[in-house]
Amino acid sequence: MKSLIHAILSGLILGCTIILVNQALQHESSNKIAYSLFNNDNAPVSYYHAIERSAPAVVNIFIQVTDLKYDGSKQDSAISNANISSASGIIMHSDGYILTNYHVIMNASMTGSSIYVQLRNGKTYLAKVLGYDKRTDIAVLKVTTKDVLPVIPINTKTVPRLGDVVLAIGNPYNIGQTVTVGIISAVGRSGSGITNMNTLDLKPGIQEFIQTDAAINSGNSGGALVNTKGEYIGMNTATLSSVETQTNGISFAISAELSLKIMQEIIHHGRVIRGYLGILARDSAYSDIQDGKLGSYQSGIIVTSIDPNGPAQDILMQNDVIVSINDVRVTDLKQAMTMIASSKPDTVLNFSVVRDGKLINCQVTVVEQI
Repeated sequence: MKSLIHAILSGLILGCTIILVNQALQHESSNKIAYSLFNNDNAPVSYYHAIERSAPAVVNIFIQVTDLKYDGSKQDSAISNANISSASGIIMHSDGYILTNYHVIMNASMTGSSIYVQLRNGKTYLAKVLGYDKRTDIAVLKVTTKDVLPVIPINTKTVPRLGDVVLAIGNPYNIGQTVTVGIISAVGRSGSGITNMNTLDLKPGIQEFIQTDAAINSGNSGGALVNTKGEYIGMNTATLSSVETQTNGISFAISAELSLKIMQEIIHHGRVIRGYLGILARDSAYSDIQDGKLGSYQSGIIVTSIDPNGPAQDILMQNDVIVSINDVRVTDLKQAMTMIASSKPDTVLNFSVVRDGKLINCQVTVVEQI
């Protein structure tokens, strides 16, 4: 009997000890988690190393209307301040390829214009325009030098995420290289291009923007948006502005994925070669499905107008609903535009369209977009 009581008491004491120790461990663990959230040793207390990795590759771009015969060896002091505009650019390759916005250099083709690229150390080079793409507001410059040029770190596996901390590097208002910090506010913003310098036109288009609240001002265009590792994730392009309202903290950068793709096209071909169908269209709405315009389909794009000189003339018709291209189901306008634009000229595309409630198939040979 005594041994039984002893065993029961020992079990109770052991059980209570386990419960108390477990509660203490849970409390300590909870404190550690809370501490780590606000005192994370892995979180940078400074972005110095990220800036040192990336900022040397972000250049100041000066466009000057001048007859100065420049041999590329002088310092910035040789450049007059008269008739000059400034912006930013990014050294993407040690061979001297520099990425910037088209709207930065669009007036540089005028007689007597010169484009200068200035590194953070003050060294200045004469640059030439290798090519540009108006649709995505991207231009590629080239400098020729024997100097070793700093290159922006690129990691194609990096995927920008909502809430990521980002740094915007550029030359706002020509005050010199400046770094601002913010977060990614949105990804996948679409746009049709830049209507005015540093002003974004948010309409359906082929561009995809990263939205950030990092300050991007006039002169930041063409500069780099980098993550906390100093890796290139986008090119600063524009700020949303409106004559009716004052906006703050709404800026946009062209994604690294798109800018790298366009840059390679320009380097290899001098331009971006896109297929052209010659239609305007809109996304289908729920009301279109209710009205039976899509037949048995749940998605598609509706043709609103046709270029009379385009390849789709007399083949597609206004109010046609395109439901598939080359047997790929059309989900939205952006997807369809990408499929058409990525088609090389003289490519035959097979379309399935709903016309007057009936499904028909037709073929259109795309041409090069001018």
